[in-house]
Amino acid sequence: MRLLGLLIAAAAVVSWPLPTGPGVRRLPIVSLPVAVSAAPRGRWVRRWLVSLAAGGSFALVWGGASGVVAGVVVVAGCTRLLARAEESEDRRRRERRAEDLPGALDLVCVCLRAGLPVDFALSQVATVLEGPLREDLTVVCALHALGADARSAWSELGTDPVLAPVARAMARAGSSGSALASALSGVAEQCRGQLQERVEVKARQVGVFVLAPLGLCFLPAFVCLGVVPTILGVADAVLG
Repeated sequence: MRLLGLLIAAAAVVSWPLPTGPGVRRLPIVSLPVAVSAAPRGRWVRRWLVSLAAGGSFALVWGGASGVVAGVVVVAGCTRLLARAEESEDRRRRERRAEDLPGALDLVCVCLRAGLPVDFALSQVATVLEGPLREDLTVVCALHALGADARSAWSELGTDPVLAPVARAMARAGSSGSALASALSGVAEQCRGQLQERVEVKARQVGVFVLAPLGLCFLPAFVCLGVVPTILGVADAVLG
């Protein structure tokens, strides 16, 4: 039983997602769109493997029927926690991609106006970027190198909430550098406007959060000076 528990724990360690963040540098992985579209399924399998391994280990250590029940609870809790962690990671990746996109598009426009080909401009800009946007551009450049046209290379990013306008502009313009530069310049300005709106929304939220503790400080005084005398007056009139 202990050996089985150790094997399950080892499976959990192997299936655990690798750390990501500004302090962790990983080599970009060039893959085809099939691998990109299969990522959600891989996440789902990994999530359940980790959860089942944790729940099975807990049930073996606990033992008995109560251990089985506790293992089921652990599986459900781990699944939920891992799902929330993945959602948070996806949100951070989208925000990072949205922040880096306007500057990257400006660099691509400069390269295109200088007469460079589209695929070469994308590859050169990808080398100076970091984070998820670099990974996306690396995949697109790899597809271009394999002979894919602009529509095929950007097809997987056509549904991305951040890169969809870029994918549409690339598909429409094809290899026309001048027209593509104008379209990407407009997309960059649109992205900057959206970023400005998000910053303003966050600033308003910060104002609300700052005033909330002040309201809580005044709440006891309001209760003591407004609510309690009213209740006492009504009680005196009814009972008196």
